[in-house]
Amino acid sequence: MGLAANKEEVREASNGASGHEAGEGVACGQAGNGGEGDLPPETERQTVFRNILGATVALELGQGLQRGIFNNFVVEVVGIQPSQLGLVQGIREVPGLLTAPLAMVSGFFRENTWAGICLLLTAVGLFMHTVALNFPMLILATLVMSTGFHLFYPVQSSIVMKTCLPEERATKVGQMNSAGAAGSLISVAIVIAISRYWKTDYAFLHTMAAAFTALGGLAILKRAMGGKPSGRTSMDLNPRYRSYYVLTFLGGSRRHIAQTFAGYLLVEVYETPVSVMVLLSAISSVVAIITRPLVGKVIDRWGEQKSLVMNYVLVISLFTAYGLVKVPVVLFVIFVLDHGLMGFDAAITTYLGRIAPKESLAAAYAMGSTVNHLSGVSVPVLGGFLWDAFGPGVVFASGAAIAALSLIYSRSLDRRDRALAKS
Repeated sequence: MGLAANKEEVREASNGASGHEAGEGVACGQAGNGGEGDLPPETERQTVFRNILGATVALELGQGLQRGIFNNFVVEVVGIQPSQLGLVQGIREVPGLLTAPLAMVSGFFRENTWAGICLLLTAVGLFMHTVALNFPMLILATLVMSTGFHLFYPVQSSIVMKTCLPEERATKVGQMNSAGAAGSLISVAIVIAISRYWKTDYAFLHTMAAAFTALGGLAILKRAMGGKPSGRTSMDLNPRYRSYYVLTFLGGSRRHIAQTFAGYLLVEVYETPVSVMVLLSAISSVVAIITRPLVGKVIDRWGEQKSLVMNYVLVISLFTAYGLVKVPVVLFVIFVLDHGLMGFDAAITTYLGRIAPKESLAAAYAMGSTVNHLSGVSVPVLGGFLWDAFGPGVVFASGAAIAALSLIYSRSLDRRDRALAKS
């Protein structure tokens, strides 16, 4: 069975793990009351960073393979409709919605142990796709896989946060995102090679994806990272972090519209072949590898407010173009640029790393993931029904409106910080 035309583009993984998703990406630095004197020795810091980076690359390899064949798999094997596609993507985000309560269990484990468990759970979900031959089984496999990687990202953030210098917060985020994008690119190359030279075996590719992720989980389980279980079993919805939660929600809404419907637009409306879609995915990953560290340096130099304002001005333009431009080649360029701009979501993550005390960051990031996925659960489903009822223009106009709200809110971020400091 060969690869058929995609119904949605392979999602560029650097927003997930790398994340990838605001509230799920890595933040670092001695936030709040922490100081450089609290940091581990340099050698230990670098070892910890390499360990979590390796685990992230393994996860991105596994998820990249799954994403690379997802659209063709659900069309050729499961046979889903557009509204079902939105439903699957919405259900995929349900574990993210529950990250804060589920992550309370992590307080009983060392952080590297919890990270390894999460990756192994993701591997189980990936392997379950080998028997997901109908819509209910696809939903179950998606839920298991999604639970694992959504629980991994907050502990990833916590581990790296404790080992970074204050002035390198966004730079480290960029390096982690870049490595994740490299893992995604390798997975795309694997999919291309197999689809071109061998018969496409979806069960084999899902098994390979599970194996990569499981190896990352086993490796990080064997490498103790020091420290003791925190014992913290409470959620943290601190009103002092309101700006972080608002930007996380709005950023998640914009991101889920782009990730769910941009590729689908190219395939459904402009009949873009699978070879072009895979090439666009590869180009997006290359762009992420190159630009993520540079974007991190820009954020470190400019600060979160200025970086986010510039980002949202560009995002509004791109979403408007999605709805108005009718030339496929121009839309291809817009597609790649849109993926590149997602790197600025790191500013939302580092913003919390700057204002929150480090002992509160793990719980705050978990709560941020839950807030982010309020949009993740609803936006794909709503967007699917809007598409069916009114067409793609309304969907992307909604994305532009969300970006405009984000722009308005970001412009007063520094003023809110000063008010917060005085309170």
